[in-house]
Amino acid sequence: MFLHRQRPAALTEALQLQIRRYAQSATAYLLHQEPEVEPDFQSTFPRPDPKYAETIFAVPRTASGKSISANERKAGRVPSIVFEQEDGQHGGNKRLISVRTNQIRKLVGHLGRSFFLSRLFDLEVRSDFDSEDIVERVRVLPRMIHLHSATDAPLNVTFIRAPSHALLKVDIPLVFRGDDVSPGLKKGEG
Repeated sequence: MFLHRQRPAALTEALQLQIRRYAQSATAYLLHQEPEVEPDFQSTFPRPDPKYAETIFAVPRTASGKSISANERKAGRVPSIVFEQEDGQHGGNKRLISVRTNQIRKLVGHLGRSFFLSRLFDLEVRSDFDSEDIVERVRVLPRMIHLHSATDAPLNVTFIRAPSHALLKVDIPLVFRGDDVSPGLKKGEG
C-alpha cells in the first residue's frame, strides 16, 4: 500500500531494496510489468458468413384448406403462412404463401432444424417463381416447421415478420465444443 503511493522512481528504489525478499524472476516481473491488454471478445465469436445468407422465394396463395395444401405439396411447394408482428410474439394478420419444397429441404438439411428456426431470412413474395417482379420483401423468422414423420419432407412452415425494431423470443441452440475431451462429460456428469 505504501509503495503504490510513491513516484515510479521511488517505487523502483524501494523494490531494489527489497530484492532479497524475492527471487530474481519475481523481481524482474515486478520491475518490468506489461500493461494488461483486455481480450477482444468479438474476435472469438463466429461471424455470419454472407455465403449462407438466404432469400426464401414465395408466391402468394388465396385459399387454405386440406385439399389445397395437398395440391400445393404435389406441385412441389410447401404451404406457408406469415404472421404480422403486433406485440413482439403473438401473430395478428396473416398472409398465405407457398415456398419451394426443395429450398426449405435444403435449408433445414444444411442448417439443422433448430438452427433453421432461430435464424432470420429475407422473404421475397413474387407473383410467380419465374417472374422478376417482387410483390413484397420482408425479414422473417421461421417459428415452426412441420415435417413428415417418415420422409422428413416439409409439410408446412410458419413464419413471423421480424422487423429490426421488434422484440422476439427465440430458442437459441447451444453447441458445446470439446465435449469429447471434457472429463465431466465423459463421466456423464454434464
